[in-house]
Amino acid sequence: MKKILHLDLDAFFASVEQLDHPELRGKPVIVGGRDKRGVVSTCSYEARAYGVRSAMPTAMARKLCPDGIFLPVRYERYAEKSAEVRRIFTAYSDRFETVGLDEAYLDVSHYENAVPVAREIKRRIQAETGLTCSIGLSYNKSMAKIASDLKKPDAFVIIRPEQALEILKDLPVGTLHGIGKKSRERLENIGVFTVGDFWRLSLDEVVQMFGKFGYALYHRARGKDDREIVTDRSPKSHSRESTLPEDLFDRESVAAVARELLAEVWHDLDGEEITPQTLTLKIKYADFTLRSKQRTARPDTDWSEILEELLDAFDYAAGVRLVGVGFSNFVQSQAETYEQLSLPLWPVTSSGHSFHAND
Repeated sequence: MKKILHLDLDAFFASVEQLDHPELRGKPVIVGGRDKRGVVSTCSYEARAYGVRSAMPTAMARKLCPDGIFLPVRYERYAEKSAEVRRIFTAYSDRFETVGLDEAYLDVSHYENAVPVAREIKRRIQAETGLTCSIGLSYNKSMAKIASDLKKPDAFVIIRPEQALEILKDLPVGTLHGIGKKSRERLENIGVFTVGDFWRLSLDEVVQMFGKFGYALYHRARGKDDREIVTDRSPKSHSRESTLPEDLFDRESVAAVARELLAEVWHDLDGEEITPQTLTLKIKYADFTLRSKQRTARPDTDWSEILEELLDAFDYAAGVRLVGVGFSNFVQSQAETYEQLSLPLWPVTSSGHSFHAND
């Protein structure tokens, strides 16, 4: 049986700010774009108590949390702390998959007992970096991620195969990865509020609602997920996307999100020793229609300019619910290539019950 560990740094950007500035501890810290078209990247748990969430427009966050402390994103600092964490967990497995700066999956199947290994990783991260993380340990990627989400922050949750269905059945249907706000509302309109309710839908009904992804979603809702840890360090593509808290109807509002995603994807590639040659912009409209456009250019291209050209090619009148930005068509980086690359540092869009936790 596989043993998969999912590690998620708690409120990462905000936690780094509170670590570097102890006077901010215990206060509602909100990291992200601070102008009227900005979006929240990450917020502390104190801010979440006011209803503030990642990807929320900054203007809305200010209304919900007028006493919030709004800070700009500091990518270089977050990348430093992320690298510290990565050096710790890679000492325990060479089969790992990072997801941005704050998440990772590890295959720890080679350990007879992975529980003390997970505890040791968690202890070392806090002791050596000053950051807390939530860890989920289970038999596949989907269940490991669900486990790490169950008791955030600073959690360690184990879900065994025989526990999966009992745990899943009462979870909100939005717990399933791939079901965003709009999808959740559509499901709730037909009486589907929990994962257990979701089981009543046939495979055909799920595929009709979610397209090809419906096949994976149908099985993940039942605790099944055969995805492997992706260890290839030369990916065919690398992307980020954000499902918006409300539809956007003008270019500049969408552009603000796209610019943040571009910056995040670029920083995700830091240290990969690869350079992209193609940029893709993906837009999903309010009616779930999906459109994408891409541009291939020299590796030393100013990708921010290419993004603006791609943004000009879309119509926004129908309302946009999701924005995605991705790089592909990679080549090996050369030292001089990095010196030529140009990308402004925009703010980034980022973007739990313990069962047998004492085993």
